[in-house]
Amino acid sequence: MKALIILFVSAITAFGYGYWDTFGVGGRVPSLSPVSAAMCGATVPESSSAFSLFTNPSALAGSEKLTFSLSGWHIGWREEITYHYTCTEPYRFNLGAMSPRGAFAITMPVGGGFTAGAGIATVSQYQMKATAQVYHEAGYLHGELWKTLISDATGNLNEALVSFAGTIGPVDIGISPGIRYGSGGSTTYSNRVNGRDSTFIETWEHSAFALRAGASMNLGYTVLYSTHTSGDSRFFSFTNIGASASFPFMKGGYFGAELGVVDGNNLNVTAFTRLPGVIEGSNMYLGLNGYRPDHALKTGIGLSIGGDFSFGNNRISAAYLFHSRYRNGVAVPIPYVNHVYDAGDVVVLGIETVF
Repeated sequence: MKALIILFVSAITAFGYGYWDTFGVGGRVPSLSPVSAAMCGATVPESSSAFSLFTNPSALAGSEKLTFSLSGWHIGWREEITYHYTCTEPYRFNLGAMSPRGAFAITMPVGGGFTAGAGIATVSQYQMKATAQVYHEAGYLHGELWKTLISDATGNLNEALVSFAGTIGPVDIGISPGIRYGSGGSTTYSNRVNGRDSTFIETWEHSAFALRAGASMNLGYTVLYSTHTSGDSRFFSFTNIGASASFPFMKGGYFGAELGVVDGNNLNVTAFTRLPGVIEGSNMYLGLNGYRPDHALKTGIGLSIGGDFSFGNNRISAAYLFHSRYRNGVAVPIPYVNHVYDAGDVVVLGIETVF
C-alpha cells in the first residue's frame, strides 16, 4: 500500500481536485486575490491592491499609500473517473468542498519610490474524501474488481511573505520571499473484495522557502510583465509572461493575454479583460484559461467573472472561477482507467482599504 501511494504522488499535476491529489499537492487555491481570480488567475500588475505581493509584486513599485487587503474563499470540487467499459462500475464520482480560507496583506511606501509589505495566505488545501477502484484482469479485456480505496485527507499549506518593490530604470521590480509551511495527513482504507482489508495512515509537516517575484514595464498604452512563483515537493512552480493594453475609449479598462508554464513544462494560457462598470466606481472582469497537463486527453478550461466597487478609500470585490483538468488514464497508476476529469469551483470575496 505504501508503494502504491508513492506512485500516486508521482502522478499528480497542479490545478487538480481528486483522489490522487490528496497525497501530494492537495487542491491548489487558484488565486488569492478576487480581482486576479476574476481574470482566471492572471498576474497582470494591479497597483491598488496589497495582494499584488502574492500575484505580481512589481505592481507595488512607487505606491504612495498604506493599503490593507483581506480576502476569503470557498472551494467546491468534483472528480469523475471513467474505467474500461468491461469493469463492474465504469464510472466513479467524487464530490466535496473545502473549509473557507483566506488571505491578508498590507503594503506601505518606505520612501525613495520603494514599497514594503507583508502577507499571509492559505495556498493549498487537502480536505478531500474520495474513492478509487482497483481492477485486475479476469479474462481478455475484462476487469474484475479487486479492491476499493477510500482516502480521507485533511490539512493546509500556507505562505507567509514579506515584500519589497521599486523601480530600476524603466522596469518595476518586486520580490516577496518567505516561508511555505503546513501540516496534514490522510487515512486510506483498502477494502478488498476477497481477503483482508487494510488501513494506511500518513501524516506530514512541511516547511520550505517560498519566493514570488515580478517585473513589469509600462510602454504607454501597453504593459509588459513577467512573474514567477517558486515550487517545492508540495507546490508546483509557476512562471508567466504577459501583456495588457489599455486605450482612452476603454476608460481605465484593459485587455490582455498571459502565457505560462506549470512545474516547468505544462502549458497554461490565459486571456483576460477589465471593463468599466455601469455604476460609477465599479469594474467588471472576465477571464478565459486553457491548461494542458501531462497526459492531457483534452485541454482543461477555466472561466471566470467578477467585479469590484470603490467608495471613498474602500473597495469591495467578488469573483467566481471555474477550472478543469481532463487526463488520459495513463496519468494515474491504476489499471483499467480510461480517463480522469476533475474540476474546482471557487467563490472569492475581498475588501481593501487605502489610507
